Amino acid sequence: MSIRRRGFRIGRFRPVQLAVYLLLRGVFMVVGMFPWSMAPRIGAWMGKILRVFDRRHVAVATKNLGKSRGVCEPDAIPAFIDRVYGHIGVSFAEMLLLPRLLSRGQIESYRRFHRFDVADKVIQEGRGLIVAIGHLGNWEIIGLAICKAGYPLNSLARPIDNPWIDAWLTKFRTQTGQKIIYKKNALGEMIRVIQRKEILIVQVDQNAKSAGVFTDFFGRPASTHRSPAILSLKYGTPIIVANIYREGNLHHCVLNDPIRPEAFREHADPVLALTQEYTTQLESFVRAHPEQWLWAHDRWKAAEKAAGPSMVAEAAS
Repeated sequence: MSIRRRGFRIGRFRPVQLAVYLLLRGVFMVVGMFPWSMAPRIGAWMGKILRVFDRRHVAVATKNLGKSRGVCEPDAIPAFIDRVYGHIGVSFAEMLLLPRLLSRGQIESYRRFHRFDVADKVIQEGRGLIVAIGHLGNWEIIGLAICKAGYPLNSLARPIDNPWIDAWLTKFRTQTGQKIIYKKNALGEMIRVIQRKEILIVQVDQNAKSAGVFTDFFGRPASTHRSPAILSLKYGTPIIVANIYREGNLHHCVLNDPIRPEAFREHADPVLALTQEYTTQLESFVRAHPEQWLWAHDRWKAAEKAAGPSMVAEAAS
């Protein structure tokens, strides 16, 4: 009988985690002294530094872009990745500068909401609302701005391995009233949100591993979270896919028309069909602002491991 031992990861060593947290807080204090207008310049430098040291995720982004249809030509991938990391750097700088913006009541000047009357009408139906989003634009700022505008959000999230950073990020996310549901054993709380007829936010663009269903995403099968589809079909709750993107110094959130579960009940596999629908809508948003998506995430990892031709046919059908 053999015992499988987990390999040692220095990033999970508590003294290292504490040191990283203290470094982050130091950066927070220094950057926080600058005005909001400096975020693009500070973020550009942060992105360049991160790109140099984050070789593993640069390799993942290179692989993803090389295999995804219609995003950029192979010889343009390095420059495209520069822009991706530039966007990540600016988003992080904005997070560090946001407390000053909130304290002065100025966040409304930098956000634009579009078609929120669609959400208002769905909420009035009394069946709750599921909003499917991706890691597009600065989703953290949009979440804070939406809560401040009077929409109570319940957002599904995975805890950060570093407990100090996780606590700091949770405090950041909840400062305008947003509630965080951690993914482990989250189903019960997700159901309660629906039963309370509230808004449930789920990011549906990460690798769902064995818990997901394979949908077509950029011409390839990707394991996708199916919980929004399952809850929608069970409780009759509409799903709205939100497009989040940055345009200059403005952060936009645009809501699509609601996806009604009744339209999918007659499919051979309603969960798969509904999951494919919000995946397709999200892909169209990524294509509109491709540099603002998280290409460094290994989105297709589970499907690549499965590597079965039947899976490709299932996702394309």
